[in-house]
Amino acid sequence: MLFPFITIGLTIAFLGYVLFLIFIRKNFREKWHSEVMPGIFILGIWAALYFCFLR
Repeated sequence: MLFPFITIGLTIAFLGYVLFLIFIRKNFREKWHSEVMPGIFILGIWAALYFCFLR
């Protein structure tokens, strides 16, 4: 029952980290390939699995 809340919380944490990189650290372009793209990839895989198999 908590599965949707955990994934929503982790998605919010990832978006918070991206906003932190953009506005506070100001090194978003340096971290694009090493941290942001893998995070987006993992979110995409999770969304595909959730909507295709778990619904």
